[in-house]
Amino acid sequence: MLVSQAEPYIKQYYNGDRPSSDRWQWQVCDRLDRAIVLHSLNIDLPMSEVYRRINF
Repeated sequence: MLVSQAEPYIKQYYNGDRPSSDRWQWQVCDRLDRAIVLHSLNIDLPMSEVYRRINF
């Protein structure tokens, strides 16, 4: 997971298939009103929480 310090932008690489697979996928989230899915933890992380108390 790459998290920008200069703007609301997160790029995440994750294994979309079985854990033993070599097939990786990626997703980008760049809006504060959205959430990024943490597939390995099975949760949605709101971008507003990641960038809480940060003014752009």
